Amino acid sequence: MPKILNLRKKAPQTLQKPREEVKMTGKSVAAVEQSEPTQKNNEFVSPKISWEAPSFYYNPQKRYLSLVIMALMAGAVALLIFKYDTLTSIFLILTSLVLLLYSKQKPTMSKIVVNQSGILVGDIMYYYKDLKSFWIEYNPGGPKELSLESAKWYMPYVKVLLNEQNPVEVRSLVINFVPEKEHENSLVDYIGRRLGL
Repeated sequence: MPKILNLRKKAPQTLQKPREEVKMTGKSVAAVEQSEPTQKNNEFVSPKISWEAPSFYYNPQKRYLSLVIMALMAGAVALLIFKYDTLTSIFLILTSLVLLLYSKQKPTMSKIVVNQSGILVGDIMYYYKDLKSFWIEYNPGGPKELSLESAKWYMPYVKVLLNEQNPVEVRSLVINFVPEKEHENSLVDYIGRRLGL
């Protein structure tokens, strides 16, 4: 009668290392332990892209901005002389002073890191769970920038300059976590670029 093996009730294996007999020059050597292959610690390296970029787009040519500031000052003076409208004149003078101070501001270099948890711009972290969409604006000859739309309705688009960073690499990493949707530039963005702000 053939012997039947019951594989369902297999006896637990002992944790001993298997032994094999090795023959050397005709003599047997008593059981040499097999060495198990050593496993290297393969640490998972998360993809990360980092670069440095200015905090905002800086256009050193401020011709249009200086024209706007002069027009605001001339309008304030004209309103004060001809209409005696002091409140509007003060408002126009303050607006021109703010524009003048803002035009003197130079951008600071920020470190940008794009990894699996979010996008770090300087000291501010934008987590993917808080972002609604992203878009990479790239026009040959113009600035390359990464635009982020927050899930919070009251937050404006966050614009991050790519500088010399390859936009295809950035897109291939970010698209795994956030949907891509075209962000149209607003009128304020367009005017700000033209004025050099």
